[in-house]
Amino acid sequence: LRCEIVTDSGRLEQLAPAWLDLLRRSSTPEPMLSPLWLRCWWDIYGQGTHRQLRVGLVYEGDGLIGLAPLQLRRHWYRPGMAFRRLESLGADGPEPDGVCSDYLNLIAERGKEEAVLGALKAALVQGRMGAWDEFVLPAMDGTHAMAAMLCAVFQGPGFSTVLAPTSEAPYIPLPPTWQQYLEQLSRHRRFLLKSLRDFDAWSGGRATYHLAHTPAQLQIGTRILQELHAERWHAAGKDGVFRAGRFARFHDCVMPLLLERGALELRWLSVGERPVAAIYNIRWNDKIYFYQSGRTLDLPPNIRAGIVLHAHCIRQAIADGCREYDFLAGVSQYKQQLALSSRPIVQFRLAKGGWRERTRRLVRAIRAVAR
Repeated sequence: LRCEIVTDSGRLEQLAPAWLDLLRRSSTPEPMLSPLWLRCWWDIYGQGTHRQLRVGLVYEGDGLIGLAPLQLRRHWYRPGMAFRRLESLGADGPEPDGVCSDYLNLIAERGKEEAVLGALKAALVQGRMGAWDEFVLPAMDGTHAMAAMLCAVFQGPGFSTVLAPTSEAPYIPLPPTWQQYLEQLSRHRRFLLKSLRDFDAWSGGRATYHLAHTPAQLQIGTRILQELHAERWHAAGKDGVFRAGRFARFHDCVMPLLLERGALELRWLSVGERPVAAIYNIRWNDKIYFYQSGRTLDLPPNIRAGIVLHAHCIRQAIADGCREYDFLAGVSQYKQQLALSSRPIVQFRLAKGGWRERTRRLVRAIRAVAR
């Protein structure tokens, strides 16, 4: 095995075809691990900042069998301890305008995970990724075998590993038919059916579902999504994420690429000429990922346009033969009402022994006692 460390962003574009091919051959074929997503993220959030690119490539002969999309940055622990952190590309830092990438992981060809992790561990120990104090993967799928594998491979003298839950992701394992989904929904079935009936009665046959197929439709749908998202959050006294400059620029970059690849599902629901709800989904590997949404608040209390649009998306995903509808991290009430299951989101942390880590633990213990 041969391990190469990429520190030049120009190399990421050259890597894209092999990266995508490896992702298809891996057991973690997630859209937020794709070069499409992470190159846009690095261009917006990485370049010109304190972050440094550290992408580990593992080759077997001439074949790429592993890829670690990482960055090196400074992370601060209270009351002011600086740690040199190796972290996933796409991970949100202390800034409030992050993109909330989920299922961040290392990428390895199926069946070669342990070999890839061993090669990456050697690169870390040898300092080939630069000087570091901790290595963090902050948003892993806790049910994936890679989480436990990381703890097994990286444990050893001078290191400590921790795998800790941080959130959960509700999802729907999609059955073959809409009727079967309703039957499995059990206690929330009545809520969903009532929401659909109330909306149909209120809209009086004037409802239209839209899907962006072209760049022009993408432009229209994006404007509707952003306006409805802002309306929803203004009611809570906030601006909404699309008002953050880097967040908006990131999606201006990534959404056309998703559309070109056939991986974007930007849908909106109109009654007459008026848009009332919008959803930004990603379709990837026969799975739908719900990423963002917006809805108008100027409707009767019993008219739940957001729920109705989600139901339309779920029904369409079933008709298309998709295997799952994933709400991603967060336990909002509407997600729990529509989901059938949930998976944990976990953080993997590897720390070097030394005075920094000992001091961090001591301060944490003192703060816990003080509380």
